[in-house]
Amino acid sequence: MKVVELLEKLDEKQKKTVLKCVDRCGIPELDVEVDPTVDQDSIRFLKAISNPLRFAILKLLRDQWLCVCLISQALGEDQTLISHHLRTLKSLGLVENRKEGRMHFYRAKKDAIERYFQMVKGELLGE
Repeated sequence: MKVVELLEKLDEKQKKTVLKCVDRCGIPELDVEVDPTVDQDSIRFLKAISNPLRFAILKLLRDQWLCVCLISQALGEDQTLISHHLRTLKSLGLVENRKEGRMHFYRAKKDAIERYFQMVKGELLGE
């Protein structure tokens, strides 16, 4: 969809105001294509890391394997809450887990995190 198509949908007062700007300074460019769709994987990633606790968990798991009890202790939060957030992170592929006996250990998947950041960068910067 082009900006000119959006302009046509405005009421007369808005259209007149925008056209004054176009005449005066050339912005916005009317023939430019705009794409309002956003990749849903990018949205899910940003929602996940916008939670301070999930962000802190990823930071803790950046360079080592840790179990829920150690993550819980480090962050001063209940193990059940930590497990809930780890499930969310795991569902996006941001952490991997390893079972040793009855213990589960987790570590951040840096390659997945990097992939998501590249996806977001592409959405926002067009790269």
